[in-house]
Amino acid sequence: MRPEPREKRFWIICFSLQDVWQRLGILTLFSIWLASLLLAVTLPYWRSSIEVMGLSSPNVDPVYRGDPSKPYVSFAINVDWGQEVLPAMFDVLRDHDVKGTFFVTGRWARLYPDLVRQMVQAGHEVANHGMQHHHPKELGDWELTMLLLENHRLLTSLVGKPALLFAPPYGEVDRRIVQTARNLGYRTVMWTIDTIDWQEPSVETTMQRVLSKVQNGAIVLMHPKPNTVKALPGIIEGLRRQNFQIVPVGKLLEESEANILAP
Repeated sequence: MRPEPREKRFWIICFSLQDVWQRLGILTLFSIWLASLLLAVTLPYWRSSIEVMGLSSPNVDPVYRGDPSKPYVSFAINVDWGQEVLPAMFDVLRDHDVKGTFFVTGRWARLYPDLVRQMVQAGHEVANHGMQHHHPKELGDWELTMLLLENHRLLTSLVGKPALLFAPPYGEVDRRIVQTARNLGYRTVMWTIDTIDWQEPSVETTMQRVLSKVQNGAIVLMHPKPNTVKALPGIIEGLRRQNFQIVPVGKLLEESEANILAP
């Protein structure tokens, strides 16, 4: 005798594509809200360690040049490599009694903390070039904030009080980047003259690029490259023959602010 056939059951699952999209939308909004809440909660903690720069103007424009009425020039030296060249650069700057501003990345500073300390010991400014050498324009708001703050905390642990100056990696700048830096107490520093020394031009070309374009308040961008070190004595002597004073970027900005505040 054959067994009775079992009853077959079928489950039919129905769903609405519109309902799925609505749920995903809700999930996305919740994720954004959660990220915003995290930023709101943690930002005071990060900012508490930053001594906001005492600038009189709420200017959120990047700085390309100092006071055009005063004969000051600054060397802005971006460092994400070149550790083998830096000792020679330190020697040249010391021998000519020049103080520069070194914008260092956190990833580099973590590998070469002694060189960062030597910068400060020699009287140079140490400033922020981002934790990593990322493209700032490609970062979200939170990532951009952390680009500055993580490096700030690292540099603080190494040198005590880094200069509250930010040189964006790759020279990428827009209003969002400048405003983010400003909210954290930083001024965004660009340049007046670019030596383009990462392309390894000749010593003569490097000197000519600076001395032919120099003007009051100029910020000269350079990197720790061998030919830059060789060109430095000629650049310094040429600037002094034209009666320029070479000062760190922070001093350059102080002089600019003093001019703004003058009656």
